[in-house]
Amino acid sequence: MSVQTIERLQDYLLPEWVSIFDIADFSGRMLRIRGDIRPALLRLASRLAELLNESPGPRPWYPHVASHMRRRVNPPPETWLALGPEKRGYKSYAHSGVFIGGRGLSVRFILKDEAIEERKNLGRWISRSGPAFEQWKKKVGDLRDFGPVHDDPMADPPKVEWDPRVFGERLGSLKSASLDIGFRVTFDTSLAGIVKTIRTFDLLYAEAEKGS
Repeated sequence: MSVQTIERLQDYLLPEWVSIFDIADFSGRMLRIRGDIRPALLRLASRLAELLNESPGPRPWYPHVASHMRRRVNPPPETWLALGPEKRGYKSYAHSGVFIGGRGLSVRFILKDEAIEERKNLGRWISRSGPAFEQWKKKVGDLRDFGPVHDDPMADPPKVEWDPRVFGERLGSLKSASLDIGFRVTFDTSLAGIVKTIRTFDLLYAEAEKGS
């Protein structure tokens, strides 16, 4: 009788790669990101998209991986894979990401400022449905706000404790507004656990897509 192997993040991403983000030199860090981490993220992104698409959800999932092509001087404090609803790109839509950086790993729900329509839709829902958002937040657990710590790979992301009405109005109306929330995870986390975590964002995807 064969024993089924449980796939884990550490089967793709090595814990020692966290130290890559200690490399101060731009070329040195980018060499390791592109040579070691990015190929692993490509494999992981494809596998997670496969697992996510096995069960019904609010939208399809396509794998993407950050390229950091615009960076020339400052090396990225973290890198990531993204799972979004379009094959051509992910930044114009709400998407999920698995991030690796100096603080370790995290799984997050992202709405960049480029995602204009979905950002407005979700902002409108959060501002008008504060109790529903708070109920969802309580249900999913230790939700963190990664927005304030983008540029500090060692900072501890604060808990999501902002006023839904105020934040939702800001998210929907300000051109520069964005949303980056999620959970810290460990290298020992199973891929099934990552899929389950990503699916906790289903309500946000649905509201971002349909509006209010």
